[in-house]
Amino acid sequence: MNQPLLHRVLAGDEEAIALFGDAENCAVIDWRDGPAEIVAAIAAFLPDGYLTIGPVTTSSCELLVRDKSPVAAPLSSKATQENLLLSINHAIQPEYELRQFRPFDGDSYSIFVTSRSVWSDIERANPQATEELFLSTRRLAAYRGKSYFARMFSKP
Repeated sequence: MNQPLLHRVLAGDEEAIALFGDAENCAVIDWRDGPAEIVAAIAAFLPDGYLTIGPVTTSSCELLVRDKSPVAAPLSSKATQENLLLSINHAIQPEYELRQFRPFDGDSYSIFVTSRSVWSDIERANPQATEELFLSTRRLAAYRGKSYFARMFSKP
């Protein structure tokens, strides 16, 4: 993780914000990515072998986290990517956490993956910036699970 860049992001530096959502700093999830690609993108920001994917069916996939029991992640027809991100987040906690980097919202997501202790430091030092720049997977999944019409009149 690039600490100086993160500090600039939290301070509101527009240039740093434009750089931070890139694949060097965040897991970039394209709207076409399936479970294997999403898990691989997140796993790239975790220790080697910490997170892998097991069997994938049309309705679920298995998340394998080092030293933990396998987790069955449901794959529904609605908000599949967002619900998978939520499942991954639950599987890797309490050691790690992932959140969407909000300035890069569109056809793809930039997901910042870091240790829970780093998130605690960020929240303590800059709570307002944290709220403005990062969205929890729970809120992301809830928002994307709404109908298009409902999303027009709400915000994540």
